[in-house]
Amino acid sequence: MKQRDIQLIEDFTEISPNQDFYIADKSLVIYFQLYEITPYVYGFPMFPISVYQIQDIIREDGPLGRMAENN
Repeated sequence: MKQRDIQLIEDFTEISPNQDFYIADKSLVIYFQLYEITPYVYGFPMFPISVYQIQDIIREDGPLGRMAENN
């Protein structure tokens, strides 16, 4: 959020256990609802994380693990 200079409504401390996400293009995409962390002008803030960046913490037998294997 700091890298993209996104204005927050309040301080952001952590991702909740039931955070919205989807999987696309060998990435885990974490997203937030309108007004959840940002003003409306930012829309739905989305943060793609490459499966290769989190390879050491994902389950090998899960969908992200299989994506990381298949180059």
